[in-house]
Amino acid sequence: MALTPPYVSVADGRTVVLNGVRALAVVAAAFLLAGLLGQVGAALFGVSIPLDAAGTPAALYAAVNAVSFVGFVVAALGFLRLRNERSLLHVRSPTLRDAGWVLVGVAGIFLGAIVMGVVVDVLSTVVETVFGTSVESGQNSVIEAGRENPPLFLYMVPVALLLVGPGEELVFRGVVQGLFRRSFGVVPGILLASLLFGLGHAFAISSGSAWTYVLTAGALGVVLGTVYEYTESIVVPALAHGLWNAGLFVLNYYLATTGTSLPV
Repeated sequence: MALTPPYVSVADGRTVVLNGVRALAVVAAAFLLAGLLGQVGAALFGVSIPLDAAGTPAALYAAVNAVSFVGFVVAALGFLRLRNERSLLHVRSPTLRDAGWVLVGVAGIFLGAIVMGVVVDVLSTVVETVFGTSVESGQNSVIEAGRENPPLFLYMVPVALLLVGPGEELVFRGVVQGLFRRSFGVVPGILLASLLFGLGHAFAISSGSAWTYVLTAGALGVVLGTVYEYTESIVVPALAHGLWNAGLFVLNYYLATTGTSLPV
């Protein structure tokens, strides 16, 4: 397994424009469908949108999130089917070696998160020094909700593994990265898809500075995109992504229920 050349190769102008428009359209469709299905799920479960972290039962809160992420799966698979673009998606039978690459992906995300934490701290210090504006790191809405209602973290573990990881990877790695790969080659495809991946995470912020979260998510997208291209299997980044999110939920459950704080 290896990254498949050409690493950089610009297609004709028409192809570049069409693939760019299609990539943006799929991302927009994923978020629109997620919002619509979230509304439908909330109505079916008898809860209101926006969800009240303290007043909504954890199971129902997680269920609405699960239903909304079906929108990502539908958007990605719908595009691939309607456009007959299944060749964009790297799919093959999983192997035992893939399990190792899933762990490599998780480790890469972990290291990337540490590095980006340092980068964000440095940039935040610069912004505060130059502009006199304090920078508060962006906070994910589900994490904040879980801190008010800790059982939510445990309910979100299967959602992360079965829907969040696979859904986001199908959209951003499978379709978007595939389209940009076709237009610009492997390396620009990874970087551009990761840029959209990071920007898309701005919608997950409930407080703090969105750019801090966007930068970190974009960097983690580079890790997932690289593992995807190297293994040529969408299953690998989907599992790595899901396991990472699930691990964060378990860690936050432990912190919320024990009152423990992470060392700074």
